[in-house]
Parts: sequence; C-alpha cells; structure tokens
Amino acid sequence: MRRDARGGQPLRPGVRWLAAGAAAGLVVLTGCGSTLLGTSTGVATTSTTSGSTTSTTVPVNGEVAVAFPVVACTDPAYGGVPIKSSSGWNPTILVAPVPTSLAGKVTFYTDGLHTLLGPSGWTCSQVTPGASGQSSSPTTTTIIGYGASTTTTTNPGDTSGQSAAIAARGSTTLAVYPPNDPVPPTSGAPMPGAEGIFATYATTGSPAGVQLVCPFFTIPSWQSQSAGCSTTKPAGELTNALTPDVTAVADPAGVVGSLAASGGQTTVSGVVLFPQIPSAVSYGSPVAVAAESCSLEAASLCATVLSDFEVREFPVPT
Repeated sequence: MRRDARGGQPLRPGVRWLAAGAAAGLVVLTGCGSTLLGTSTGVATTSTTSGSTTSTTVPVNGEVAVAFPVVACTDPAYGGVPIKSSSGWNPTILVAPVPTSLAGKVTFYTDGLHTLLGPSGWTCSQVTPGASGQSSSPTTTTIIGYGASTTTTTNPGDTSGQSAAIAARGSTTLAVYPPNDPVPPTSGAPMPGAEGIFATYATTGSPAGVQLVCPFFTIPSWQSQSAGCSTTKPAGELTNALTPDVTAVADPAGVVGSLAASGGQTTVSGVVLFPQIPSAVSYGSPVAVAAESCSLEAASLCATVLSDFEVREFPVPT
C-alpha cells in the first residue's frame, strides 16, 4: 500500500486521483482561454536535452504551453521545514491548464502528495488538527498592534463541513495564506474572514471525512449519526451539484457555513468532492473525499483556483 510523503497515512482507498494535465482537465479547460504551462514570461518553456538548453513551445488548440513554478509546503510539527516527498517527486515546475494571464501571479504549492494553486509569494503549510470536541460557544481573540486592535471570532463548534473536518483527527489540510498573516491558520480551522486557500483531505472511514461531505451528499444515517454530523445545511449557504460527485458551495458575507474561513466580510467559495461509488457509499465503506475553500480579497482568482482543484483531485474509481 502506498503511503504519504512521510510514510504516514495510507493513500486514499478505492479511488485513484488524476494528476494535473490529465486528459479530463485539458478537455474541460483548454477551451476557456487557458494553456498548459505558465512561466513569468508567458512565452515559452525551457527544456534541457543532452546538456543543452533550448526554448520550446507546445501548441494546444492553437495555444502556447508555458510553465508555472512549484513551492514546497512546510510542516509546523517539524519546525516549519519544507516537506520533501520520500518518493522523490519534488517538482519545481508543473503542467496545468491555467490562463497565461496569471503568469507571475500564481504558484503551485505541494507537500509531495497534494498540490494547490495560490497567489505567488504566499506561504503553504500543513494544518495541525485542533483538539476534538470543539466548544459549542464561539471564542473571541483580540489582536493589538500598530496602535490598533482587531477583534475576531472563531467559528462555533460546527458538527459538519470543512471547518469541523479540519478540527477533527483523521484529516489532512493544507493552507496557503499571506506571509504577513498575524495569525497564521496552521492549527485547527481558520478564523472567519481569514484570507487563504484551504484544502482538506480525508476518507469517510473517519469522522472527519463524514463531516466533510454529510451536508452535501446522501450517506447512511448510521454513518452521519456515528460521526455526530448534521445533515442540515447552514442558513444562508448556497450549493450547486455540478455532478453527482462534485458540489459547489458558497458562504456569503456574514454566513458561518460549511467552508473554512466563512463568516467574515467577504464571500467564501469552495467545492466538495465525494466519488459516488454505489456499493461503497451504500454500505458506508471508506471513500476518499476532499474539499477546498477559497477566501481571497481578489475573489476573481477563486474560479481558477477551484477549477484547478477539481481537475487535479477529480476521482476516478479503480
């Protein structure tokens, strides 16, 4: 059985996940003014053959392929050192159907197993799960600095959705956030309004995985009850079933919904992926699931970020 970059949790059972640049992603996105690769020049990619360096272009439906950089995520549990994949997959550039207009503005971040798209120059870190059994009452934190104070309120003790899954054992979350964030979202669910991109991975064999998907997909009642998961959608939350396996979610400003960082002054958008493998879903067998939320001041970037996540993590049953 394959294991993650540090030999820890087994990789998702019962499901194989597409890498970036797979055929499905090309079919979906190349027709939308995007290309395969992206450098800061947006002109060409560089390849090395027999010690010589040449500049090449790869036309795709009349477009030009360029290359986007990849940055390693860090692990706060090990002093914030960059995470290196034990399998040797530690890329510095990555093929992906991302618009070349974003060249120099976006970067890929990876822990060697999962890869996210985010603004260039930001920080990527694994998130340490919070203590199980969050308080049912919200907690308030006041940050004082530069002659001003800011008061923020953390999400109350949700029993479903991404915020609950991040705080639960059995999930893996990567957060991409501004490097000057005074409260880095590296432990438990982020505070409402926190700027960043948050991707959570789990299986329905754990409470975290059930909590991630139970508001959006039909699962056995015993499974949701065992995980203490509420199947009721938070008031004000908007959902759209894109396919039987993919649900788009939006938490408008002020709505404390299922997505990480919701409840702030801006809309948080996201997607939840749950492969509908009939026998496994019906019997409550472990199925790999994932969700990503996008909470950015430059909200227009979220569409590209979430589209890349859908293509990269789209489930294909083995």
